[in-house]
Amino acid sequence: MHLEKIRGKKSRKLEGKLIVLGVTGSIAAVECVKLARELARRGAKVVAVMTEAAKKIINPYALEFATGNRVITEITGEIEHVKYFGADGIADLFLIAPATANTISKIANGIDDTPVTTFATTALGSGKPIILVPAMHEAMLKNKFVLENIQKLTSLGIEVVDPKFEEGKAKFPDIDAICLYVERALYPKEFDGKRVIVTAGPTHEQIDPIRFISNRSSGMMGKELALEFWRRGAEVVLITSKPSNLSLQKFKEIKVWSVMDMLKAVIGEMQRGCDLFVSSAAASDFVVEMESRKIKTSEELTLKLKAAPKIIKEVRKIYNGKIIGFKAETGLCEEELLKVAKEKMIADSLSMVVANDVLERGMGTEDTKVGVITQRSVEWFEGHKSFVAEKIVEKFIKDCL
Repeated sequence: MHLEKIRGKKSRKLEGKLIVLGVTGSIAAVECVKLARELARRGAKVVAVMTEAAKKIINPYALEFATGNRVITEITGEIEHVKYFGADGIADLFLIAPATANTISKIANGIDDTPVTTFATTALGSGKPIILVPAMHEAMLKNKFVLENIQKLTSLGIEVVDPKFEEGKAKFPDIDAICLYVERALYPKEFDGKRVIVTAGPTHEQIDPIRFISNRSSGMMGKELALEFWRRGAEVVLITSKPSNLSLQKFKEIKVWSVMDMLKAVIGEMQRGCDLFVSSAAASDFVVEMESRKIKTSEELTLKLKAAPKIIKEVRKIYNGKIIGFKAETGLCEEELLKVAKEKMIADSLSMVVANDVLERGMGTEDTKVGVITQRSVEWFEGHKSFVAEKIVEKFIKDCL
């Protein structure tokens, strides 16, 4: 019952999903309690299966506490591997984290002599998704035979999450990144094969070497939208002044500072191909000529601001595809806000406009309320930006694809 207090606390992305967590004999096994709890916070139910080597590093009781379920340490007459990953198995995904060189090589060569490899053999045979998270010394991961076995598994459709290379070791990735891979594996793939470019966050216009003009944007909505498209199969480019450094495959982050930096990066990425442009950044409307030295303190300072180029209008000169635009206003009623947003949709030939009044929330806050306008309909969504981003993408799929 203790687990129900945290299940779905962070999101409902994995609600109704059953994840089997395979734990093998890497020192990274000590991270699995945190991993199991984080999966639960995203709505998942988790069952752990361990090798004998893993039991020497972490006690099964710790994972029983973390998952709320009995830990499988041997195959019994209950034929657990079939129960979870047979043709009618009840599990949705097998996550082997950490995966040692030994376990990876056994799975690749059809060797089945631990509970984890038995589960993997069964899941492969039934076509259930498998994610491997290697963790070992870097020299082991560079072994030719280990690399060949990893390539063999990826050719079979198994996803291998890149480790973090630090201190001569291929370490466990960030737990948040592992959970994102699990979410992506279980999401529908409406944007498979599509390239989506997203801008996010504020820009900064330098006044002198130490001062600049900016705004309160956190970049959170743009980041959540980028992740939502990524979960649904897209190759994503996130252009932002506030990168997350998640190091996800097919998720590229470009750090920029000024509106001109952002425009240059967008145009450069557009030239590499784009199926959808999401212009969610709070890019500056003005630029200022920067002084080469710190401006001396005075009672009054006059700055000359010049209109900055509008990123969407510049993009439209080279791109005639689909664009999602954003319109932030302050102090407007819902009717007035939607009117302004619809005018923007027409002026910039947008497929969708997301409008909000940022006077009290939305800019720099974790939650927001937005009106989402397409040619077909208008809907309002409210809540945490992760939830709102999901609803925006779902509406785009329904109205614009």
